[in-house]
Amino acid sequence: MTYWLYLIFIIFNLLFYFICRVNKPPKELDFIPTVSFFKDILILLRNGGQLETQNLFRECDPNKIGLVKHYFFGWTIHITNIEYAKLFLSESAHNIPKTEMPPKTPLSIFYGKKGILVSNGDRWMQQRKIASLAFNRTLRPDMVVECTNEFITLLNKWTDTPIDILSLSKRLTIQILGKLAFAYDMKALDSLEEQPYFLDIYNKIFQHVNNPFFMIFPFLNLLALKRNIEFSSLIKEFNKFILKMIEQRRLELSKEKNENENTDLLSGLLEAANHEEYNYTNKELRDHLVNYLIAGYDTTSTSISIILYYLAKYPDIQKKARDEVIKVLGSASNFITSENLKDLKYLTAIIMESLRLYPPAALLVYRKPTKPFNLSENITIPKGISVTVNFWQIHRNPDIWNDADKFIPERFINPTKEIENNWIPFSIGPRNCLGQNFSMMEQKVVIALTLLNFEMSFPPNAKHLDEIPLTKNFLLQPKKIDLIFSKLK
Repeated sequence: MTYWLYLIFIIFNLLFYFICRVNKPPKELDFIPTVSFFKDILILLRNGGQLETQNLFRECDPNKIGLVKHYFFGWTIHITNIEYAKLFLSESAHNIPKTEMPPKTPLSIFYGKKGILVSNGDRWMQQRKIASLAFNRTLRPDMVVECTNEFITLLNKWTDTPIDILSLSKRLTIQILGKLAFAYDMKALDSLEEQPYFLDIYNKIFQHVNNPFFMIFPFLNLLALKRNIEFSSLIKEFNKFILKMIEQRRLELSKEKNENENTDLLSGLLEAANHEEYNYTNKELRDHLVNYLIAGYDTTSTSISIILYYLAKYPDIQKKARDEVIKVLGSASNFITSENLKDLKYLTAIIMESLRLYPPAALLVYRKPTKPFNLSENITIPKGISVTVNFWQIHRNPDIWNDADKFIPERFINPTKEIENNWIPFSIGPRNCLGQNFSMMEQKVVIALTLLNFEMSFPPNAKHLDEIPLTKNFLLQPKKIDLIFSKLK
């Protein structure tokens, strides 16, 4: 069996080598170092993590040019220099539109064709305008407090028991997002013994979307395989759930008298749907909601998981953060406001350092310049080649960050201009993340209330790792890590 696996691997590598030779990069890009295609494929096939991939990218640019090129069914330039990144990210969205996803793949089917994460041009600008107003309405710490108190009530039943922190964080963030964005109770914090219906479907879909073998060979998605039939069934169930949520909110809005009380994202989208300028169909509304779910759910749950991991790893940091929370908020969690959250300086530094080391997405969504793009007098990116900004590499540049791979929250207490300018986990420019303020507020409330109620630690004999093990997903996610939550004495 091993012999045949090696033979298949060799044949596939020879096939890819031939493809790479046929699809040579433009000559003007010869000076840009190239990521080893074979090493990258090997990491993907053995389901290696994002850390291995990023180390490969770092190693291939020893001269620190700030650019690397990578082949994966087409050439992509990764920008790893902050100044180049700023130039690129400040360019008009019309000049560097997002690269279209391959049709009829699990990724494109799940994301849809109309959502903000995949749209370009006027459609993207229209959605950005609507979403900006809607996100401003959802900045409500009181609702996050309400959901976090549900979370604490649930955890009180599972104290001193190892719990997978990503699974736990996902339950909390989907509950918050459900209520604040969609005015819908996801029932995610009722119990740890049963997986909520929505999360069960969502997680299964993501397993299909991120299947490395089907990413390498996308034609397999067109075959009548058991895996493809299962994915199709899951998508139907998922869409049915989303449309049910839309119809329920539409009915509620028709009965409500005071529209000013509607602070959720979905009500804003439904209001826009009735406007003749937008006239959204249910399919378009579905795509919008899915895009917001992906952007606001997986990213924040990962960030909360990583912060909890570091608090458990460094008890002195945990104690210092808890002392600050008690000083600022006392024990009365119901009095959390946007104003007193600003006084949590050290907790904010912990969150910022966590986002530096593990930004929500390692890479910017790929874009293709519609005309040659000048990064400097000597460097021009040709029209039509895919470009991305590698946030991971920028955040771990040893020329900018002392002890770049170490968790040091103090670097964000009275940070220098250089540090502020190099911290871009939510991107920058006209396409920066709309949910940045929402995410930061959510993380502060969740971590503050958790610190007020529990002490976090690792189970006995748990490995204390230098780096958090990550999956290969585009959106960073830690692999299974258990923590113990003990009631404060």
